[in-house]
Order: sequence, then structure tokens, then C-alpha cells
Amino acid sequence: MRDEEREVVYEFGIKNKHLAESLLHVILNKLKAQKNAINYNFSQALCRVYAGICRQLGDLERARLFCYSLLKEDFPDSEKLILFITNIWSDIFVFQGAINKAMQLVVRQSASNEMLACLSAYLNWEQSSSLDAGIMISNLLLEMQSCTKVEFHLSEQYGEDLSEDAWQYIFAVDLLCSHMKWDWTHDNVISKVLWPSMDNWIKKRKGHETAQSIRDSVIALTLRLIGRLGQIGLKEGCLAAVKNISSVVGLFVQHAKEEAIPWGVQLAAVYSLCDLGSSDPEGIVEVIHAWRAKVHNNIPSAITNGIAEITSLCEMESALPIKQ
Repeated sequence: MRDEEREVVYEFGIKNKHLAESLLHVILNKLKAQKNAINYNFSQALCRVYAGICRQLGDLERARLFCYSLLKEDFPDSEKLILFITNIWSDIFVFQGAINKAMQLVVRQSASNEMLACLSAYLNWEQSSSLDAGIMISNLLLEMQSCTKVEFHLSEQYGEDLSEDAWQYIFAVDLLCSHMKWDWTHDNVISKVLWPSMDNWIKKRKGHETAQSIRDSVIALTLRLIGRLGQIGLKEGCLAAVKNISSVVGLFVQHAKEEAIPWGVQLAAVYSLCDLGSSDPEGIVEVIHAWRAKVHNNIPSAITNGIAEITSLCEMESALPIKQ
């Protein structure tokens, strides 16, 4: 870390801690704004300062999320940025769990041998690994089906949300699928694993004895994952394919009340629609409003906020000039 970077870390991480939050937001915005700029030295400096302030604040979770975001958003030379960050605070990668494994694999697949040697020195990583992203995704999807810690968890903001362990699977699979891109994700994860799980669960509820038994919490996780993965398609401009997915989830939501779908699963489906909002803003808002009018449970604030965001997309679309 350079002297001027140390001064900034001291100023905001020790002397004026109350200003640290604002600076961290500024750094994130600056990094996003110049994501594809040529000046890598400046990006590296911003990453070191961000990690240094997090370390002074003792906020390990924020530093981990920062590394995750760099990999998820596919920053140029993200593995080099990760190296600079771990040089400041190596504890970021000293934890177990699906997210850490996914982050490590993504870094491995983009790093040169020289870079891997440096990371291995800092983090005690093995320099070679035979596991690829596709195999890890398959393993995680299989594991989440049987994990007893995938359960519902009450949240003031989200209502009947998922447990922390469930979110570990979502974030890990989302990161790996972002790395594998949309076509692979659609064909190998959504079509071959997630939709069949939904189909089995619905058949079992309707009395099909041969259908596989799947817990409600796993189906809620499946729906949230569909929403997250659909965003990969939106990012790559595959609007039609994602709109098909949101239509299927929308149909599920439309019949949720009559079919007595468990509340936690209903919420997960609506959150999934919120994630897919830009694929069909008007249609999705209509579905959520109709669902909201039918149910008697309290609507979590996160859904109200999600509706507001999609409504603003509708307003933006209506404000666009009509092409002749």
C-alpha cells in the first residue's frame, strides 16, 4: 500500500470513522464508472483503500462481498484486483462454505500460473485443481436439495425469507453461472434441474405417488435462484428467453392462492418476478397486483419496493418515443 493510500485509510478508517460509509460508496461508484477504463493502477489503488478501510472497521463481510462483486460483475483483471485486496487482508478468504469455493474457482479459471502462485502463497490455495465450474454447479444443486439447513427464516423486511445457508447456495451458483454465461445456464441449470424440481413438487402436491418429494424451502430457494439466474440472460440481452421464464413464474403466482401454495413459496415466486422485472414490466406488475389483491397476509416492504421499481420501468417505457 502506498503512503497516500495509507493516509486515506487512516483518515476514514480510524480518525473519521463516521465518514467511512460515504467513502466506501464513492469508491464502489467510481470503480463501476471506470470498469472498462485503461487506468488499472487507479482501480488497484481504490481496491486497496476499500479493503484497508474495511479492515480498520473490522468489517470482514463487506470486504468479502466486495471481492464477490468484482468477480460477479466480471471486472477486467479481477483476479489481479483480488490479489491486491488479499495482500491487504488475507482473512477475506479464510472461511468455509459454498461462496468461498465458487470465488476460488472463478479466480483460478481466469488467473495465470504466475498469479495462482502468488495467490497460493497468500491464501494457502492449492496451485492446481481438476474441478471445473460445471461440475461444481451440479454438486451444489444436488447438495442444496438435501441440505437440512435450507429452511425458512423470518425477516422484518422480506417476510418469510430463506436461511443464510440457503442464500450461500444462491450466491455461489449465481456467481458460477455468471462465469459460464447465459446459454449454458439456461440449458444445463434452469431447463435440466430447476424446472424439473418445480414440476416434481407440483405433481407431488397433486398426489402423484411416483413424483420426488421436495421440501417447500428447497422450492423457495429454486424460485429465488431462477430470478437471479434470469438476470444473467437480461444482462446478455436475451430478453425473449427470460420473458418466457417470467411468464411461467407469473402463471405460478396467478394460481398460488387457489392452489394453497405455502406463503414462503409464494413470496419467493414474487421476489423472482421482481428480479425478472425488466423482461416484461407491465405484465409482471399486473400479475403481482392481482396476487396482492387476493392474499390476506401482510405484504413485506421488500415486495412493495420491488413493485415500485418495476412500475418506474413501466413509466420509463411509456415515456420512450414510439418507433414508426
